[in-house]
Amino acid sequence: MKINRPLAFFVALLFTAVVGVGVFGTAWNTVSELPENPTDQSNIEGIGMLLFTQYVVPFEVLSIVLLASLIGAIYMAKGEGNQ
Repeated sequence: MKINRPLAFFVALLFTAVVGVGVFGTAWNTVSELPENPTDQSNIEGIGMLLFTQYVVPFEVLSIVLLASLIGAIYMAKGEGNQ
């Protein structure tokens, strides 16, 4: 089965553009202060709130990328079929 090269190139270019927009369009905030509660060093609640409010789009894009890579790995591990 021959792959349609222009379509594959377009999909790869689109994927690269989405990753580029995700990397350069995200405001990479740094932590300048210690957490309010020094006994809770993990701050899991704060991470969860940021993940599902401010960073929901990069989270969804990353989940699609990981799903596509998992499907690709399964396809590559499967082989040709008549073995």
